[in-house]
Formats: sequence, structure tokens, C-alpha cells
Amino acid sequence: MILFRGRRSEAGSVAESDPTFGLVQMIPRSLAVQTKVSVELMEDSLNLVTELPRVLAAAMAVELDRVSLLGTGTAPQPRGIANTSGIGTFAQDAMIASYANLSKARTAIMTANNGPVSAFVMAPRDEGSFTDLVDSNGNPLGMHPNIAAIPMLTTTSIPVDGGTGSDESTIIAGNFSRLLVGIRSDIRVEVLKTTAYTDNLQYTLLAHMRADVAVTQPGAFYTLTGVGQAA
Repeated sequence: MILFRGRRSEAGSVAESDPTFGLVQMIPRSLAVQTKVSVELMEDSLNLVTELPRVLAAAMAVELDRVSLLGTGTAPQPRGIANTSGIGTFAQDAMIASYANLSKARTAIMTANNGPVSAFVMAPRDEGSFTDLVDSNGNPLGMHPNIAAIPMLTTTSIPVDGGTGSDESTIIAGNFSRLLVGIRSDIRVEVLKTTAYTDNLQYTLLAHMRADVAVTQPGAFYTLTGVGQAA
């Protein structure tokens, strides 16, 4: 038998609730880059026509990744997670020595009723530091199942040269379903004949997109700052 306990008495009136909805405004920001390639190189390379647009598109995706996490919010740059008002944060200001601060971040997000935590996002260097953790006997340091169940994702978009020692980075924990990435126009790479073609026989490859990012629930994210390089 299942018992439901609530504030309403039998045959009593049902309380009325007035939910509050807020506006999440997204303003498409433009990202564009161009490069010039000689006619000779385009004609003499076996796969440059397909490979160079792919490389440009990949570079654009990395930049979108960066601003989604760390964007300043100063136009024309979107505001990323780390600079969103209301997120949780802890100044670790130390090297990685345990999983304790990952647990701290998870607990804060759960306490804010914004779980589950879907990922810890960090620089590859820091993921390597966690992988290398050992106990006093040199055995891999055990991780609590609640932390082990959360993927550690890496991105080179998080720098590792910040802080007073020029070797500090940031780890971002979050329920990433609370991050919106709005694509107004997808990444496009165009091969153009501009004045560079008539002047120097060079094609201009132009990559561009319009997008914005927004955090719908600041309590769903938590940053660990001042993460130093392991010895």
C-alpha cells in the first residue's frame, strides 16, 4: 500500500499556484574568419578543397566551445557558464590531490535542486592529473561511485596558463541540459573570388556562423578555479 501525504484535507480545496517564468534572451553573435589560398596550391593538392574547409569548421566549433564555457559576455562575445551570475564557485588555488572538490561541486548543484550533474569539463592536463592520483602504496586512488559515475570530459578550450603561477585552470561541473546553445546560422565555409584573386591569384576561404549561449539555471553549474598543475 502506498500512502500519499500532503497539505490538502480530504474533499478540501486545491491550493492555487502562480508559477513565475523568466525570459531567456539570446542575441545571435557573429563569428567569422578568413584565409587565403593560392590557385596553385588549390589545384596541386589532392584533398585541400575538402580538407581546408573541414579544418576551418573544426576551429570554429572549438571557439564556440570556448565561449560556451568561458565567454565574457562583453559584446560581441557571448556570456559563457563561468561568467554567468549566480553559479556556484570555489577557489581551489592548489594542485589536484584528491576528488574532494569534485564532490563539493556535485553537492552544491544537488543542494540547489539542479541535478543530476552530467559532466565535469576540464583541460586534458587536469584529467590526466586525476588519472595519475595514487594512494600511499602507489595504487590508483579510489573514487566514490557517485563521482565515478559522472563523465570527465576534456577540452583544449580551457586554458592552463592563468593565475599567479601562470599554470592554473578551471574545472566546470554542471547539469549541461541547463545550457542552451542557439544556432541562428550554422557553420558555413565559402570559397570566394575576391580582389585577392585578381591581384594575386588567391582564393579567399570565409568561415562564418551566428550563435549565442545562455544558462537557464545558474545553480546547475559550479566552477573550481585556480586548479594548479600536478607535480
